[in-house]
Amino acid sequence: MNNKYKKAFSLIELIFIIAVIAIISSIAIPKLANINNKATVSSIKQDINTIITSVKSYYLVNGTIHKISDTINLDNSVWTITDMVVKYKSCITITLSSTQLSLSIDKSSSDICQKLNDNGIQNGTYSLN
Repeated sequence: MNNKYKKAFSLIELIFIIAVIAIISSIAIPKLANINNKATVSSIKQDINTIITSVKSYYLVNGTIHKISDTINLDNSVWTITDMVVKYKSCITITLSSTQLSLSIDKSSSDICQKLNDNGIQNGTYSLN
């Protein structure tokens, strides 16, 4: 028997390998794309909890808050911070009044905000007293 033709893969073997790779990638790629959204949701959820805790702590120590930017330090590329309002894109607004903090989420504006709502972050008011 002549072995010089056995050094390469046959066409059937190559097609089978391509089919296996296609099946694996059709399962893996959507899961990898969803990981980015989950990480963003987790990060924003933590930021919201940090904002609420920081503002309450600052108010407890000082008795008043003149600007919300005095109490928090967030990534300005993600959050927009003004004197009394903190915003994430167009879907999350955190507003400071004299004795309360209001959280408003527009879950219809983006997939991230809908997922935040699904993970327990909802519209609410937090007393600073």
